[in-house]
Amino acid sequence: MATKKNKIIAAEKINVRSIVEKYILDVAAGNIKSNLSLHGWAVATAPLLSDWRWEKVQAYADFVALVTQAAGSNAGKPLVLLPWQWAVAAQLLADPNCKALLVVVARGAGKTELAASLLAYVMMTGGASQQYYAVAPNLRAACIVFDRLRTMTRALDPEVTFSDATTISNQGGWIRCGGSVMRALPCTESAMDGISARLIVADEVARMEKGFGRVVTGLSKDPASQMLCISTPDARQRTRSIWPYWSALQAHYVQGSECPAGWRGMLFGLDSEDDALDEDNWIKAQPSLGVTVQASNMKASIEAMMGTHDPEQVAECDMQILARHNDRLSGAMDLSILDRQMLEVIDWESLRGAPAVIAIDLARGAQLGDHANLSSLCLAVFDVKAERYRYKLIHWWAGQDIVGDEKRCHQPLRQWVAEGHLRQMSGEVHDMHVIEAAVLDLSATYSVRHVGVDPLAHQESALIDWRRRGITVTAVEQGIRTMGPAWALWTDGIRGRTITHQKDPVLRACLGATRTIQDNAGNVRPVKGRSSGNIDAVIASCMAAMLCERFNVARVSSYETPGGVVI
Repeated sequence: MATKKNKIIAAEKINVRSIVEKYILDVAAGNIKSNLSLHGWAVATAPLLSDWRWEKVQAYADFVALVTQAAGSNAGKPLVLLPWQWAVAAQLLADPNCKALLVVVARGAGKTELAASLLAYVMMTGGASQQYYAVAPNLRAACIVFDRLRTMTRALDPEVTFSDATTISNQGGWIRCGGSVMRALPCTESAMDGISARLIVADEVARMEKGFGRVVTGLSKDPASQMLCISTPDARQRTRSIWPYWSALQAHYVQGSECPAGWRGMLFGLDSEDDALDEDNWIKAQPSLGVTVQASNMKASIEAMMGTHDPEQVAECDMQILARHNDRLSGAMDLSILDRQMLEVIDWESLRGAPAVIAIDLARGAQLGDHANLSSLCLAVFDVKAERYRYKLIHWWAGQDIVGDEKRCHQPLRQWVAEGHLRQMSGEVHDMHVIEAAVLDLSATYSVRHVGVDPLAHQESALIDWRRRGITVTAVEQGIRTMGPAWALWTDGIRGRTITHQKDPVLRACLGATRTIQDNAGNVRPVKGRSSGNIDAVIASCMAAMLCERFNVARVSSYETPGGVVI
């Protein structure tokens, strides 16, 4: 980058590497309070910093020194970035393996100004004949980043140059820099069809519909292309195209599972159990606290919205101000609650012979042809010493076209198979003999008091052999009168930590696809939230919780109920 000498001398020189490294190490060490996901990101990122291309982010810092803010009360004043913003820039520019970066943070943190400056810098230094896009759920929102970039570039000293192509021209919805073009687009399937760019800034990705999938596909067309995704949480984010990546990043940083190839994530926000009124927690969601957002204003907003006790206002406060996904409107359980208790290591060997139940939810798709090919078995063992239940799940996937199934359900099926979390059946339908063998194997290790199955599985002839082997079998109806109490028992057990699951990305994905419905009597039951999702692991877990309660497993009694009971 070439610049006018007196300008660069006058600009305050900063050592970006030292700022970013200190920030990441402080988060990893707990010196900066953070949620489970951001802490996991820092721990995972710290060992990789020596391989980052620091000269790239330092060049961006030289650019920032010459840029003024485009909006707000500080418009026209020098753009000053905070450590977390430098970390975002470094992750995108310096990490050689970063293809897409997801940043989730509370409203008002300064993410849009940061995104505009990054897009401006890459556009002005990226060479000729490149495409750049600002994308959002609608054109009006996309133009926010676009307008801030235009304001930034207009305010630059005309004698300052950044590449061979330095002439900036603004033509309606286009910004031209030499032979390169930047424009704002709504995230629709038609607008995103065939899109390919050096850098795409996708704003409010939690609100984007199907067009976002085409943006992701476009990244593969050019090895140098990148995407910066920024957002606050949204009530419907689990139904959006970003969710499989968002969820996988959370699982990666919290549980250590594999990360989607080329994806990175800095996910700010309160943990599910955090007190919204505790000011010490706010830094988790609002890393610009005290700079762009004042604590007094934040307090007033939280108290006002929480004080209404209106579910919609409370949810909006959680999402926009605290960057915490709120499922209160749908009734589904927050994934971070499950993440937290999955961190506990379970000593299964010490539980040999302990009282247990088994619950099985058999995929109906294998029988009815709707491609919902996941079946789940849940083992619930009572840990007498810890006075809590330990849950272990076994999953099977039926179908020969696992690559096609993976694309359809937007889940890493092959990765789960490779890691041992998912077992692939040899045929197109589920082999009940395989499932029966798993039941018998578990029964030889633990004192299985009862096996609960869904009505479809109960009809399978193989189950008759279980009774002959002395195993009591119960058909568990899937209606709201049965699954409503089962859902309440399981979720209450997770929240109260009387139930602990082993680390299981399949269960996590199923919970992410789960929604709830409520009848006139107030009963709530879990249902699929999207057509491509599977919730079998959640259903099996709920069934297990109900069986433990129904047959008093925790009391370690010899009480048995005659087989064939329908609950």
